[in-house]
Amino acid sequence: MSSVLFSVLLLLQTTPAAGVKVSGKVNREQIKVSQEITGRPSVEEDAPAPSSFTLPLMPAAGETPTGVPARASTSLTIRPQIDGSFRVVLPPGEYRVGAPSGLPPGYTLKSIVYGGVDLLRSPLKVGSNDSSELLIELATDGMTAVSVSGRVTGIAPGQVHRIALREPTAGDLATALETSVGTDGAFTFPKVLPGNYIVYLRLRAQTQVTVGNKDVTGVTVAYPRDILVAGHVIVEGAQTVTPAIMVEGKGPAGTTQSRGAGTFILSLGNGENTITVRNIPEAYRLKSITYGDLDLQKEPLKLDGPAFWDIIVRLAPKD
Repeated sequence: MSSVLFSVLLLLQTTPAAGVKVSGKVNREQIKVSQEITGRPSVEEDAPAPSSFTLPLMPAAGETPTGVPARASTSLTIRPQIDGSFRVVLPPGEYRVGAPSGLPPGYTLKSIVYGGVDLLRSPLKVGSNDSSELLIELATDGMTAVSVSGRVTGIAPGQVHRIALREPTAGDLATALETSVGTDGAFTFPKVLPGNYIVYLRLRAQTQVTVGNKDVTGVTVAYPRDILVAGHVIVEGAQTVTPAIMVEGKGPAGTTQSRGAGTFILSLGNGENTITVRNIPEAYRLKSITYGDLDLQKEPLKLDGPAFWDIIVRLAPKD
């Protein structure tokens, strides 16, 4: 709260008073403080490029790029597009490039070049009108890559198009190898280095895979089928208009669709789903949430097939 108040006071102090004309000359060079850099990563032996990784940057000695605080560090997130290229934005200046983070197992940085300059030996110099490409080459430490293939079950033809593979302990969910899913649910990661992985789909369905020195086949990723559970809100007392509240389900799946005043639909998954209610008006309290004879304030909603009852949310006036 104090930081917000400080910001408001600072704004009031720096805003010209009403009726005061402020004149000055705009320096176009000061406006353009960032430069877009394009680039392209490659991997030796035609191994697949990671979906993303990070390059840490530090201002070179004695240099403070425009718009960057002195001694501040920054980073570049390299996220190739479908055509293999990427775009990043940096203020003009000189930077030292650090070791990349977030690479899949077995991947290392082999070279990085910008405008013909080896950035492993020299700083990255970004000008205001540069047109060079940032070329990044990755190595795979001489490890032999194999294929990982399988099928996604529980989906309609064309329902999903991409699937990903990553380390199970990776901190960055975007750091992964990706491939396409056919209309029949089949997929193949053509080149994967040895290691332990999960193959996952939309962060909802995942299968553990151990990769050695032979191709891995027959991987099955079961896509969870959503279960629609209807519900309605009952308001006790003399209230004639049902207040707008939010009912949420947290579990294998969980989305809410309003069906008009006092009714809703929850899209849930097989397994345990925690049901919560938010945005209750100040004049009311949550009296109960039930599914059949199950008290959802004490226990999760466990589903293993179609829903047989509605979720009943009861609100009561505060005493």
